Amino acid sequence: MSRLFYARLAMGNLKKNAGLYLPYVLAAIGIGAMYYIMGAITRDEGIKQMRGAAELSMILALGCGVIAIFSVIFLFYTNSFLMKRRKKEFGLFNILGMEKRHIGKMMFWEIIMVAFISIGGGIAVGIILNKLVTLALMRLLEFDVPFGFHISVGAATSVAILFACIFIATLAYNLFQVQKASPIELLRSASQGEREPKTRWLLALVGVLALGAGYGIAIVVESPVDALMMFFLAVLLVILGTYCLFTAGSIVVLKLLRRNKKYYYRTSHFTSVSGMIYRMKQNAVGLSNICILSTMVLVMLAGTFSLYMGKDVSLRNRYPKEIMIKGYGMSNEGRSMMEECAVQGAKDTGVAIEEISRCTSLSFAGHKKGEDIIVQAWQQGTPTASPEGELIMMEWLTLEEYGQFADRVPELAEDEVLVYTAHGDHGDSQYRIGEQAFRIKEYLPKLELDDMQIEIAYDMYFIVVRNEAVLRQINEFQKSVYGERASEVETVVAMDVGGGKEQELACKQRIAQLLEERNPDAQQGTPRVESRSERGNEDMVIFGGFLFLGVFLGFVFLMATTMIIYYKQVSEGYEDKVRFEIMQKVGMSKKEVRASVRSQVIKVFFLPLAMACIHLAAAFPMMNRLLLLFGMANVQLFAICTVATIGLFAVIYLIVYTITARSYYKIVES
Repeated sequence: MSRLFYARLAMGNLKKNAGLYLPYVLAAIGIGAMYYIMGAITRDEGIKQMRGAAELSMILALGCGVIAIFSVIFLFYTNSFLMKRRKKEFGLFNILGMEKRHIGKMMFWEIIMVAFISIGGGIAVGIILNKLVTLALMRLLEFDVPFGFHISVGAATSVAILFACIFIATLAYNLFQVQKASPIELLRSASQGEREPKTRWLLALVGVLALGAGYGIAIVVESPVDALMMFFLAVLLVILGTYCLFTAGSIVVLKLLRRNKKYYYRTSHFTSVSGMIYRMKQNAVGLSNICILSTMVLVMLAGTFSLYMGKDVSLRNRYPKEIMIKGYGMSNEGRSMMEECAVQGAKDTGVAIEEISRCTSLSFAGHKKGEDIIVQAWQQGTPTASPEGELIMMEWLTLEEYGQFADRVPELAEDEVLVYTAHGDHGDSQYRIGEQAFRIKEYLPKLELDDMQIEIAYDMYFIVVRNEAVLRQINEFQKSVYGERASEVETVVAMDVGGGKEQELACKQRIAQLLEERNPDAQQGTPRVESRSERGNEDMVIFGGFLFLGVFLGFVFLMATTMIIYYKQVSEGYEDKVRFEIMQKVGMSKKEVRASVRSQVIKVFFLPLAMACIHLAAAFPMMNRLLLLFGMANVQLFAICTVATIGLFAVIYLIVYTITARSYYKIVES
């Protein structure tokens, strides 16, 4: 027997099953190309020299890890569809005299050919598209586009190693499946799962409870920090609930529809509902995966797109003025020096000061329980529990400082305060902190401090006290509790200057030099100078990088969704072909068959999309709070981006369904 006999046999099998293997190979090539591109950009020496390279590398490395994990799961999952269709063929080979070791050799050559085409094609497509994707990323981040073209040997090696390991593992799994099954079991594998599944009320109840708990966490949790900590728990609960509801809940719903005689005893409904009941057990996993992948696409694109679109508003919220100088624990002489350096720096760089202000305040964290503000130190290694109440941020300032920005300045007694709550309670009459109690004389309707940076991750309270003596008492109290971790009184000089970004950055650098030379409070450290433009450049890298990653991974997940839908359509087509032939023999017309097919396909393939939209709607409050951690507080913009993402994805989903449904109809009606 020729040494290449099994290789030729494997080639013939792949050609005969091209309809099954071609989408699988194309998907592997696509994911391989994505992995190469992500790895090549991460290793690009030119990009490493650019501003924000560290943050961008971290984001892209995260993308590489996600794609690698996803590649393993997705290729294993789609391989199960291939094996299901091929087991009958392997059974026939076995009955006709081919031993299982010979089938194993044939499968070995098949996987070698598929792996060679997939790995080689993935690297080739990745090399071709890498420059285009790099240009798009540079454009998105507003970087200068680097010249030249290079091939990343490291990225190509990573693709080859990763996918070689995946294909070796799938070969081992496939050989195990064939070896453990008898020829009769292999022949019957394509028609397994025909028994009517039992109504599993307990599993359906678990699904409802898990989904309800996940939705509850997403809706009820108010603190952005708590939302971050609870996010993955909510995701796991929703995934569990989705699988349980599609597996058991769908059976319950279909059987309830069957009991409804007015609905069930119609030609299209009768055939579709009865067929779905019998096959829902094996349909459920695929539909759940489509739903979860669709949800992931929607969440990533809506979140990253809204972050990118809202970056300018977020930047202005954090930097009300173009240049901000911050000093801690400064003396009166040091505070005056900060303002003098700001004026001198603008003069030296030839820029005009449009507006300048100075504000001194004290910020520290605590826990609020009713009218009590609890300040309690936590030491590592001690069993001290966290104080009860909500974690809050407080910014204390004097009436004199407040008067610089207010139209009206009321008088205050020693134990009276004015309060502005950016986020928090408005109904308190007093605050008790330590041994002191402060009566709230008035809640301020607004507070427009030039240095005000609202910590929207927590409830934020701005508290105005009578004078610096009271502020000093508050400072001494928090220092006695927090010790080395205590906050210092902060002085901020904020100003807007004329000119463009280059003039602003030059002014900022000159001010930093002057502060280094003149600082009279050297033991407190040199005041820090921040520029809105400089921070905007950093934000562009972070938010642009997240958008790039979201679109990139969204495309990968969308491709996976398309593949699963395609294989579901093909599997459904082969399983329905015999049934609808029987239906036609007992009197159903082709028109009635097609109507029944359409009814079933619409129910099956648009249910995951509807469920994904419900998941996204439930996740909206939690996602909104998570975006607050990035300074994105524009709920309206986030809502618009979410609706636009759903609309775009629904159109793409409809196109994918329309194209893949043709394969289904072709199989059923052939």
